[in-house]
Amino acid sequence: FGAFRIAFLYTMAPCEATITTSVLQPEDVKSLPLPSEREETNSDTKYTHTLPHPGHSYRDHFSSLLLSGSYALTMLEVAMFACLFLVFTVPSTSGPIMDYFDFKASASSLPRQHLPYVLLGLSLFRRAYNSYLEACFFALPSERTQTWDEHKLKRSTKDLCGREKEQLEQLVAHDAGSMLSTTLLEVVMYLAVDGFYPAEFKLWTGWAGLGERVVRIIANHLLMSFGMYWLHRSCHEIPALWKIHGVHHWAKHPLSRNTYEDHWFDNFGNAVVGQTCAQILIPLDLPTLVFSRLFRIGESLEKHSGLSSSVNIFHYITFVLFPYAQMPHHHDWHHEGYKSCNFTFSSIGGVWDCVFDTRQAGRAGDNPMKYNRATAVDKKMVEQAKTSKRRVTQSRLGWSMITPVLAVLAAAAAKLAASEFKVSV
Repeated sequence: FGAFRIAFLYTMAPCEATITTSVLQPEDVKSLPLPSEREETNSDTKYTHTLPHPGHSYRDHFSSLLLSGSYALTMLEVAMFACLFLVFTVPSTSGPIMDYFDFKASASSLPRQHLPYVLLGLSLFRRAYNSYLEACFFALPSERTQTWDEHKLKRSTKDLCGREKEQLEQLVAHDAGSMLSTTLLEVVMYLAVDGFYPAEFKLWTGWAGLGERVVRIIANHLLMSFGMYWLHRSCHEIPALWKIHGVHHWAKHPLSRNTYEDHWFDNFGNAVVGQTCAQILIPLDLPTLVFSRLFRIGESLEKHSGLSSSVNIFHYITFVLFPYAQMPHHHDWHHEGYKSCNFTFSSIGGVWDCVFDTRQAGRAGDNPMKYNRATAVDKKMVEQAKTSKRRVTQSRLGWSMITPVLAVLAAAAAKLAASEFKVSV
């Protein structure tokens, strides 16, 4: 309750110490004083939450999930959802449009008037949970993965996450591209694949049904993370793909707002290879699908939260249940170093990093507090690192590394072709 109260009161508050620790927008950088004109930062001060500085507007503190604080992009999102509601829910417009495209409602698919509500609900959850995590980051400095002096970016015109003005400007366009392309993907899959969003909504189907749901969601997430693991790893090791994925790694000190601050095609590719292919190959019923989407969003935001703590609800579940779970302190370390870091590529847990030997303990052994957040596998690796040098992965597979991704795409395409574009649980 306290954490959500913090999120409500202080989500858009800047940092306390100096202007360099505020969350800046591209237009703000132009007005910053030169490094020579700034005062030295008190090295004994930790920036924590405070009420908004009088010199800043609320737009200075929007995250990427609020579309970079841009009025134009915010209005674009409002217009996009307005169009979705007109096309799918308003009878006077929905009927003629569906008739024009010869779309016939199916008993096995979610009623079309419900689709905009599902997409809007997921969008609102992203914003609310992002606000919660960033409030926790600023309010709980002792829980941060990196120490405060690494995050402060002293004498710098970069934003809090380590990005330059020009990079922030480019991210505004990528935000728009990500939003439009991934939403279009959702709409196309709903219209083209019968049952992609299942119609039946039963919260309880008995103990046998619960067991089947558990097995299905584990298999679905393993497949989803398998495709995303190889796509992510390929993006780090194939130079042409790194030019796309490297946009995400402009943030050297990630916060939850960085989760979707990628090249638009990077976000689109992850959506296709991850959740789309997984739902085609190992379909989930509607309640389980909604839970899966919420879990995936929460896990992604937490991974970039800059926190290594039980406030990360979804990661803490995996931390308790799985010894190989990948925690935020792994992904924080992943954003540092050459090509950021060629380790810890997994999403949703860390099993594929263990299987394919790209697991590293990250910042798990930085100090005793973080060591308490380490999993059993982390602790073993930290102890081994004391007596051996860190191994560096240098793959020479080239474009052949993307073969597993192509295999997942081919399997999904083959199943759709064989089932005449139908998916059933």
